[in-house]
Amino acid sequence: MISPDDLAQRLERLTVERGEVLDEVTLAAQQAGASAVLLIGSLGRGGGDAFSDLDLICVPAPHFTGVDLGALFGQRVVGEVVAPRNAPVGGAYEGLCLGIAGAVCWLDWYTWPQATAAIPADARALFDTVGLPRSDLTFIPLINRHSDPAAPAHPPGPATTLLRVAVAAKYLARGDRLRLTSKLPDTAERPLNRVHELLHAQLAAIDAPELVAAVTGTAALVDLAAAQYASMTEGTRP
Repeated sequence: MISPDDLAQRLERLTVERGEVLDEVTLAAQQAGASAVLLIGSLGRGGGDAFSDLDLICVPAPHFTGVDLGALFGQRVVGEVVAPRNAPVGGAYEGLCLGIAGAVCWLDWYTWPQATAAIPADARALFDTVGLPRSDLTFIPLINRHSDPAAPAHPPGPATTLLRVAVAAKYLARGDRLRLTSKLPDTAERPLNRVHELLHAQLAAIDAPELVAAVTGTAALVDLAAAQYASMTEGTRP
């Protein structure tokens, strides 16, 4: 059982350490010669909470030397998903599971060629040295317009299970039944205050020694999400 004070402290720590990750990767991109880095997702829209992922677009300049995310974050990288299908044509996509604050945070890193890059309607520029055009489209329809559906996806496996559970935990924390069910249909008939049991069961089924730290951190995230949901619904029916 996580007490209200402990929950508040742990969520604050998660938020602070996520901000440190954002600062590190933004500075690394600047030093490597990126033209722009754009913040997308709920944080890019000016919202978000402690459970929000980091979703970033890096736009390389001609002299860009690249950002080695594995070297940058070192032992904090506890899992990875590489999915060319998620990337814009001519670019790349990496999804890193970072162990921070005793839990995890996923970093989605899109490298987007300057020739087709634009600032999505639901994003903001952390820096932009070339004056990228603004799109009327939000990120999802914009990336769908510029990605290659024939490119390979990351094969289903332990890493994709980790990502799915982490995203489900985010929706659980917010009491977002619709998005939770779209991510994990098995939760449809389960009371929200019992969803954490299903998420822990999925984590327990992962048999991948190299992902032990990621599983442990994701389990901690699930516990935080369950505690956050309980704090929201205290005194009400789940």
